[in-house]
Amino acid sequence: MPDTVLATASPAASVKRIRQRQRRRAPHGLSEQVRVREMLSYLAAALPARTSAAARLLALQCALRSTTAGKVNIPAGLIRGMRIASEPSAFTELEAACWLRSPTGPAQAGISVELLDTAVRMQAPARADRARAGNWILRVCQMSEIRQLGATPRLLALALAAHLPDETGTPAAEQEVLARMCGLPLQELTPLLDMLVATRFLRSWAHGAVPEDLHWELAGRTHLTGSFSGLESDRVT
Repeated sequence: MPDTVLATASPAASVKRIRQRQRRRAPHGLSEQVRVREMLSYLAAALPARTSAAARLLALQCALRSTTAGKVNIPAGLIRGMRIASEPSAFTELEAACWLRSPTGPAQAGISVELLDTAVRMQAPARADRARAGNWILRVCQMSEIRQLGATPRLLALALAAHLPDETGTPAAEQEVLARMCGLPLQELTPLLDMLVATRFLRSWAHGAVPEDLHWELAGRTHLTGSFSGLESDRVT
């Protein structure tokens, strides 16, 4: 597994290696997409298979914005920006899965939680780098083509946007990988892909030479690059 995601050695050895990697890591333009894709993949294994899309979106932000002690403070503005404010079960769902806990629970001012997932707390990237990935997620979820959709199609759109083009110049992935990242039954993938074409988030999608593979083309790829500042989420502490 790439060292940009999670450490698996003993805590003391992991912390030492994490600090060394953080000091020598140079930023690169596509790091946010790589980081989000890897975290989606990790959460697909770490969370119960039936975890809702809204809870997965919340877990992504918590994982990317946590301190090494597992503390996360997320303002209400970011929750509204992710458009999960109307999904009160998202927080309690993650708490019931023993993935996080909070002494106070959701509040108007936001949420303050402690992550119970030790592996997430041992992530190698510096917190500022991870926060940029969290802001990139927010940028995708606020795109006009998908912002009015439900949490499930928005999570799939995020997973598609997080995959980099292959040697053919288009992103590709196995259907089962995408479905697992989004907590979807495989049979629900096709209608959601068609929905994203209808909203013009995707220009097209198709099966690869191997039927299990999918290829797609983003309609607004240029909107998914560059910095994304000026948001309340930039001030998460």
